[in-house]
Amino acid sequence: MTTTTLDDLKIAWNELSQKLEWQNALALRQFKETKLARFRSGFRPLVLGQLSQLIIGIGISAFSATYWVNHLGRLPLLICGLLLQAYGIMFVAFAVRDLFLIRRIDYAAPVIEIQKELAELRAWHLRAATWHGLTGSLVWLPVLIVLLHGSGADESWISQPPKVIWLISSIAVCLGLTYGLIRLAQSPGRCGRALRESWIGSTVNRAQAVLDEIEEFEREAG
Repeated sequence: MTTTTLDDLKIAWNELSQKLEWQNALALRQFKETKLARFRSGFRPLVLGQLSQLIIGIGISAFSATYWVNHLGRLPLLICGLLLQAYGIMFVAFAVRDLFLIRRIDYAAPVIEIQKELAELRAWHLRAATWHGLTGSLVWLPVLIVLLHGSGADESWISQPPKVIWLISSIAVCLGLTYGLIRLAQSPGRCGRALRESWIGSTVNRAQAVLDEIEEFEREAG
């Protein structure tokens, strides 16, 4: 084999290697763009859900503010109205925080950066679920009092000893169950993992799965 033939083979091999690298890069880019488009569109249900929560929170806050202002001279109803307004404000704040974290995701960034942003969203969903659980264990009481008052019941029933015992016991049971679920969610077992995944939500879990697919493809292509 002559020197010229060897040089031609080297040139042909280099051209083939460059073409393969270019094809791999193109395939990776197309795969990443397709997956990221799916990743981005997958947040639409969550965004709609948070917008609905935002509207509900504003509605609760507006109703509660009017309610406690109209009952300044009746302490039980005043306290119930203030508690419900605080709950509505929490609804609004949590929805705004969720929408901010979704809006902040940079879909043009490297996958590792998107994963960091998604990890913050996952962590926020876990914290929000904990707060929703704890407040939900308590907020049913002012809701019950407001509904009974709206139906014509006198709020003085709250001060009756049997009713007080029942209310305290009910709240204690609700808080106990919520605390048990929180502890279970913190456990490393399968039940704890399943509970955490349910609190994080299917939308965020699907988004994480898409990023995992992109990362796996990049690793195999590399």
